[in-house]
Amino acid sequence: MRALAPILFLLLPAAAQAEDPPAPPPLPPVVRLFNHMPYGEADPLTLVPVPSLPGCTLVREAAEDLERLLGSARAEGIDLGAVSCFRSIEHQRRVFCAGAANCDLVARLRARFIGPPGHSEHATGYAIDFVQRGIDCRAAEQCFALTPAGKWLMRRAPDFGFELSFPAGNKQGVAWEPWHWRWVGRATDLGPRAQAARMRFAAAQARFPALPAVARPQTKAAAGTGQVPAAAARLPEGD
Repeated sequence: MRALAPILFLLLPAAAQAEDPPAPPPLPPVVRLFNHMPYGEADPLTLVPVPSLPGCTLVREAAEDLERLLGSARAEGIDLGAVSCFRSIEHQRRVFCAGAANCDLVARLRARFIGPPGHSEHATGYAIDFVQRGIDCRAAEQCFALTPAGKWLMRRAPDFGFELSFPAGNKQGVAWEPWHWRWVGRATDLGPRAQAARMRFAAAQARFPALPAVARPQTKAAAGTGQVPAAAARLPEGD
C-alpha cells in the first residue's frame, strides 16, 4: 500500500485538472463608441427654419441666436453657411451606416468621426456644422479652423450661446471638429429653453468640456463666490 502512495500523489494533479470546467469562450470584441452620449430627438414643434440658411432648422431660441451670430459675422465680412443643422435619428442612421451591410461591424471605426444614431447632438435641434462660403476648404474638414470663419467663431461664438463640442485633443477621444458647435444659450440667458439645452448637455460638459465654452449662469447663492451651483455640481454621468 505504501508503494502505491507516490503513484497516487503523482496522478492527483491530472485528476484535478480533468475535473475543472471547460474554459469559457472568448468574449466578443468590444465596439468602442468613444463615450458618445445618448440624445433624444427634438420635438418637431420646437423646430423652426433659420431664415439665412435655407434647409437648416433648429430649436427656435437657437435659431434666433444663430441669426444674430450670422449677422455679426457678415458685418465683419465673413460669409458663414451650414452643411448640417437638425438631423433626425433615422437620418443619422443612414449617414452612420451608409454602405455597410452590417452597421455594427463599422461602428468602432466610424464612431470616432460621427455620432452613432441616437447619440448625435444634431438630433437635439441645438447643433450646427458651419462652413465658410467662397474659400478653398471643403465642408467638415479640419482646415476650417484656419479660415477667417473658424477663427472668428473661436472668438465670438460663445457671445451668441454656441460652444465647440469637440475641441482638439478632447478627452472624449473623438476627432477634432472645429466646424461643429452646439447652442446652450448666452451666459445671460436664463430662459427655459436655454436651461433645457444646458441640462441636455450637462453630462457631456462635465466629462468632456467644450472649448471655447459658454459660461454657465450662476445661482444667486453662488453669485460672486466663483463656485459652481450645486445643481451643476451633481451632474449625472452616462453615455
